[in-house]
Amino acid sequence: MPDNRKVNWGVLASGGIARKFAASAKTTQNAELVAVASRTPGKAKTFALENGVGKSYDSYEALLDDSTIDAVYVANTHNFHHQTVLLALNSSKAVLCEKPLAINAKQAAEMIDAARAKGVFLMEGMWTRFLPAVAQMRRWIAGGLIGKPRQLFASFGTNVPFAPDHRMLNPKLAGGALLDLGIYPLALASMVAGGKPPTLQHSICEIGETGVDVEDSLLLSYPCGLVAHLCCGIKSKYTNSATLCGETGSITLPPLFIGAQSVTLQTGNETITKEFPCEFLHGFRYEIEAASECILKGLTECDTIPLDETLELARTMDAFREEWGLRYDGE
Repeated sequence: MPDNRKVNWGVLASGGIARKFAASAKTTQNAELVAVASRTPGKAKTFALENGVGKSYDSYEALLDDSTIDAVYVANTHNFHHQTVLLALNSSKAVLCEKPLAINAKQAAEMIDAARAKGVFLMEGMWTRFLPAVAQMRRWIAGGLIGKPRQLFASFGTNVPFAPDHRMLNPKLAGGALLDLGIYPLALASMVAGGKPPTLQHSICEIGETGVDVEDSLLLSYPCGLVAHLCCGIKSKYTNSATLCGETGSITLPPLFIGAQSVTLQTGNETITKEFPCEFLHGFRYEIEAASECILKGLTECDTIPLDETLELARTMDAFREEWGLRYDGE
């Protein structure tokens, strides 16, 4: 595939997260969204008209049969990720799948094994990992500007109005705070820890009336010496910020840290803040460009969010849910 061509993307599902992908794709240099599919008749056509997408399909299979499409973004609810990603991989399409990759590690391992067996690109859509502010954070850490990272404090949550059928409260959709929101601070901790799994993890969880986790407090320690104090929830207003404390300084991602447009380094009496303005709606731009670059180079995974790390994150979340006695349909 020539380096100067764009990756032709299709999107599977047509909800809000797919709209953010569509808006972000328009700002990229190496990607173009050319098709959308929905299993609800008429939704794909409406999405295409509203977002300037050329083709629409009323089934995922029809889009995957389109030989002009190089890659797909899986944007349905995460209880459907496993079957949708396997369908796309079996069609030899490169796949970027919205986080979490799957609802558990067993599913994630099957998806990863399938991608590797077929030699097809697969990446979890952890868009925060690719933001310029977070990339700057990694450079400061790698440069030793705060010494050895010791403590991470991060939270992400909001008060979701109670509605039993809301996707975040519905156990049939694998709802709950951990998989939808908690994965962000967990992924941040994993990034700081070099992708290694925690050696110890403890938690306090509130299970809500629909049977999913609604408030989670997580404590993890990692082989590198990092201790992470993380919170997520769908019943409280959170600061949604993150601070990493090291031996000689600290790094802070301000609210809303998952879409951080700045990052601050504090060392001794010196404070440095770097700004990276980007409209929140276009925040997927950086992960789309990274995935497209990998695909254009013929790579099968992205080293910024490796598949082995994605699998370890799934195992960590499995361990928390096992502790809480929280299982989803089909597990």
